[in-house]
Amino acid sequence: MSNILALIALLLVLSACQANTTGGDASGAPIDSNAIQWERSPSAVVFRAELTGGSNEGNLASRNEVPPCTLYGDNRVVWLNQVGTYETQVLFDQAPDETIRDFVMALTVNERFFDYNAQADLQPATSVSPVIETLMLAVSGQTHQSDSFSGWEGDYYARILYKCQTISTTPVLFEPSGAWVAVEAIPAEQTDSSAMNIPWDPAANSLSLAEVAGSGEGRWITDRNVPVLWNLIRNSTSNLRFTEGATQYRVALEVPNVTRDAPAAPASS
Repeated sequence: MSNILALIALLLVLSACQANTTGGDASGAPIDSNAIQWERSPSAVVFRAELTGGSNEGNLASRNEVPPCTLYGDNRVVWLNQVGTYETQVLFDQAPDETIRDFVMALTVNERFFDYNAQADLQPATSVSPVIETLMLAVSGQTHQSDSFSGWEGDYYARILYKCQTISTTPVLFEPSGAWVAVEAIPAEQTDSSAMNIPWDPAANSLSLAEVAGSGEGRWITDRNVPVLWNLIRNSTSNLRFTEGATQYRVALEVPNVTRDAPAAPASS
């Protein structure tokens, strides 16, 4: 019950903000349009539209994923633009507060965002993990999630995703300057000659995949390997492999505040 009352209170706040677009409430008194607030940290997720589940969930390949659209606390919008079958651009922009508040209003009032509650965790387990469309909003001290089991109409997720991806008016192509690289060796019996495979020279690239895999930990890199790996991963199949010596490796490149669950950058970077 307390959660329902909190959501009602938030909706009342948002409705007051909507009144402010005409300069004040019915009595003519000004309304504080700053009532819609969010955590201002660059790592805080204010809104996210993403796909969860599927065959890659929880494995190394999933750590490469950039959600279809995310709004961060520092007003950055980061989203995907599918150019071709294996060609994906990551775009970003900095949005003004007013634009973000308009977006929140559109979600909560026009799209009735709080009418839908996440239901995926209440579904029977299956042998194959389904791909689930998920939406999350965190504003004014409240976090609310919904998903494709919430009872949305058919185009709801696509509609909300489009609203997020069109917050920006001046998109810029994103390319990272630093990232965590994680590597795992593929057992010999799982090697696949039909998979997209990139030869990797550890000396020429000043990075040994075998060494990173053997450490069991991610390594922070800032050299030319960052854009090289970033673009290969963004423009390849999900089963991309790299061969160093006689061993095939899977590689993940995690960029703080861009890829889905990336660790923070080292304090010294």
